[in-house]
Amino acid sequence: MKTNTFLIRLAIMIIIIFGITFTIRYFRTGELLLDQIIGAVVGVIMLFATLIWRKLSMKEQR
Repeated sequence: MKTNTFLIRLAIMIIIIFGITFTIRYFRTGELLLDQIIGAVVGVIMLFATLIWRKLSMKEQR
């Protein structure tokens, strides 16, 4: 479970860092930065995968 919690926190930090950077740069300059979008999407995918993994391991423990 510690690995799962670590991955959830990591995914949230990735989303926050890349999402906020993307948002600030978009509103300042109007640029859509592909590297920031990709980073945020990877964070979201990692978060969903980790939450599904957590849900499945909870079912197995019952």
